[in-house]
Amino acid sequence: MNKSETNKQIIEKYYTSISSGNFETVMALMHEKVTYNVIGFLPFSGRWEGRDRVYSVLVPAVMASFKEGSVKFAEKWKIMSADEKRVTGLMSGEAITLEGKKFETTYCQIFKIENSIIREVHEFLDTYLNYKTHDPKNLPEEADDYGPMKF
Repeated sequence: MNKSETNKQIIEKYYTSISSGNFETVMALMHEKVTYNVIGFLPFSGRWEGRDRVYSVLVPAVMASFKEGSVKFAEKWKIMSADEKRVTGLMSGEAITLEGKKFETTYCQIFKIENSIIREVHEFLDTYLNYKTHDPKNLPEEADDYGPMKF
């Protein structure tokens, strides 16, 4: 199997693990020093350094906007392209907000993979929807760097 196919399989496993709620596997697929870039100029945007920080600060702050049990991420996903260094994928996201409104969006993610582990993610999303949905008070600290993504 060539490296492009291996990288594609890593992201397929990433999406199926998100869909099934298996976050131990999701985290195991990411380097402990992963860089997670979220597009935009919102409180949740910016460069987040480290897998543990992403999953102990950013993700819980996002999830705090949704009714428990209503979140369905990656029920639909598609790999758009894969090569020896990167994989690009689309992922669905659905939930019910605390106010009872339906949250429905598509994420575009570009993954950088080194030595069969995710080293960097660039996430593109509907910034207006996220502005309307996520309360900045749920975020206990800011990203490591805020502003336009660094490439």
